[in-house]
Amino acid sequence: RDHINEILDHWDAHDINLIVLTDSEQILGIGDQGANGIGISVAKLVVYTLCAGINPRRMLPIMIDVGTNNPQLLEDPFYLGWRHHRISSEEYHQFVETVINAIKEKFPQVFLQWEDFGKKNARHHLDRYQDTMCTFNDDIQGTGAVAMAALRNALKITGTPLSHHRVLVYGAGTAGCGIADQIWEQMIKEGLNHQEAYSHFYLMDRQGLVISDRENIDYFKAPYARSTSETEEWDPADDPTKLLDVVRNVHPTILIGTSTVHGAFNREVVTTMASHVERPIIFPLSNPLTLAEATPEDIIHWTEGRALVATGSPFNDVEFQGKSYPVSQCNNALIFPGLG
Repeated sequence: RDHINEILDHWDAHDINLIVLTDSEQILGIGDQGANGIGISVAKLVVYTLCAGINPRRMLPIMIDVGTNNPQLLEDPFYLGWRHHRISSEEYHQFVETVINAIKEKFPQVFLQWEDFGKKNARHHLDRYQDTMCTFNDDIQGTGAVAMAALRNALKITGTPLSHHRVLVYGAGTAGCGIADQIWEQMIKEGLNHQEAYSHFYLMDRQGLVISDRENIDYFKAPYARSTSETEEWDPADDPTKLLDVVRNVHPTILIGTSTVHGAFNREVVTTMASHVERPIIFPLSNPLTLAEATPEDIIHWTEGRALVATGSPFNDVEFQGKSYPVSQCNNALIFPGLG
């Protein structure tokens, strides 16, 4: 940490236009990878070059090694990172600020992308630095942008204004809340006030439906929390921690999966949702294929071709009753390279 400027001095200030920065605490689908997360930063830069033609010599991947809580890595004799549990919150944020200040001083015009930070730190960094430098969080803003783009196209088919929809986000982490925020902002643009827009959302995380009386709600989830009185009106047998029971009671018209829970959108969940809406919009966005909440083939068959589906991973077209249904891939690679 005492040699940050010395390290950055290996590059000329005018040579670097774009940085992908990670601490790899929460890499999608595989979790905390410690110093191995540098591969994620490198891979993102590869996509910037492949999809947007950016000169790789003008980009820099950076991994900040603040330790790892992955026991397999800590015990691996070949692990190249710092063998230490992740440092305390106060020490961590001081270190990040030191890194960012050094980057801003060395590369004042750089575009910095935050990549695969833990949900609390990811949101904190974006809120802390987005008004002081050109910066972007792909997991929050990129995911939200491509999901909103897919949703706008789905709405053209349904013909129903966004303000008439009920949105259930299953997996209220970094990506899920980023998607909710983008949809919420679009509802505001279409004329709803802030509270009216929030009333159209239902967020579920590992503890179930986000409800206002829960202790220690993440600050970025709190505006979406539902009133306790709502669930008190449900059938006593229904459980707000169960996806099926939430679907049964709130009748969502848009169901978005960012949970990495394979098969969470099972037949009963999908058919229950489809029984209350003519054209259900269902986006199982978790990557990779093995973590998707459902397959497009199942969703289209279970809804007899009525569902509008977009996925995070690439799937083949679906054949149903003599008709071919192309599956839209709703992936961040459709936004961050062009943005860079």
